[in-house]
Amino acid sequence: MRGKTWAILLVAAVAVGGGAWYITAQRDRATQADFATKPLFPDLAKRVNDVAVLELETTKGKIRIQRSNDGWVLPEKAGYRAKIDLTRKNILGIAGLETLEPRTDKPELYSLIQVNEPKDYQPADEAAKSDPGPILARLLDDKGQVLAAVIVGKVKTRELGSRPAEIHVRKLGEARAWLAKGRVDLPADAGAWLDKDMVKIERARVAAAHVQHADGEKLDLVRTNAADGTSKDDFRPSRIPAGKKVASQYDVNSLPGALAFISFDDVAKADSQDFSKATLSVIETLDGIRVSIKSIPAADKKAWITLALDYDPALVKQDAENTVLLNEEAAKKQVADSNARLQGWTYLVSEYTARDITRRLADLLEDDKPKEEKKD
Repeated sequence: MRGKTWAILLVAAVAVGGGAWYITAQRDRATQADFATKPLFPDLAKRVNDVAVLELETTKGKIRIQRSNDGWVLPEKAGYRAKIDLTRKNILGIAGLETLEPRTDKPELYSLIQVNEPKDYQPADEAAKSDPGPILARLLDDKGQVLAAVIVGKVKTRELGSRPAEIHVRKLGEARAWLAKGRVDLPADAGAWLDKDMVKIERARVAAAHVQHADGEKLDLVRTNAADGTSKDDFRPSRIPAGKKVASQYDVNSLPGALAFISFDDVAKADSQDFSKATLSVIETLDGIRVSIKSIPAADKKAWITLALDYDPALVKQDAENTVLLNEEAAKKQVADSNARLQGWTYLVSEYTARDITRRLADLLEDDKPKEEKKD
């Protein structure tokens, strides 16, 4: 009897288990049917060329990237040019967002996946405080009509190669949040949207560098041409007082190499600053370019600078072994292109760039102590 009872219970258990499996399978099929991957904005892809404004609202403020005759610009930065690739990527990225799974529709849970409106956001925990938080992105046409509005929240997985990111999003005005996939990268700092392309002058192209300080002190740096154990692209002060020597070759080279990877933190119209008492730094190249940099101190040891280029054939020194030198046509083109980009603007550069372009002779020297004689 006991064996028969056990057999009945076993059959019942299998039946219940099978029923549970069937219900789960049916539910999964229903979920896949109801929440299959689909565009978050079904009609937006057809209208991406109508987008005239990308407007962002973050926990720190608002950023506006606007189409102009010359490309994309940031009105809040006096109309300075924006990164075209980043702007285009995000317009297309928003248009290409596809829903993967439904998430909460309860406002009290929005902070967990950062899909509140930025003004309402409160970090859910200490870790979330380091996140940029929700970013409300709007795409507008040239008449101000909103083509799309989405809150981009917590990232689940970042974009990697051909694999798009997985991000929590919520369409503005709708309760339901979604896990979506797409190529959306929305920096919350306006400075990250600025086109940082300024001018590039490799140290190997530089012939000499000069600094004229407002108090009259001058510094002149010339190539060593591999003298005294230095390398071909090293520099030295044109005069070194008796009893002194170069303290750091790296520091001496920093001014001639200052334009190899120059960038900036902020930008403004040049006439917004007073350059009447500026330090003038000049970098001359072996291929005929002269770059004049005016700088004035700013907060946090940074500096506001202006840059202007000109071409002087008298500076040209032929060197067949120096493969980075430009020919005359290319050098003149760099001058014209750079001036068109830089003229009328002043740039806020880092403490390190400010230091490098305003060196003084005393900064580069130390006492030349005699070597101690070896004792037997």
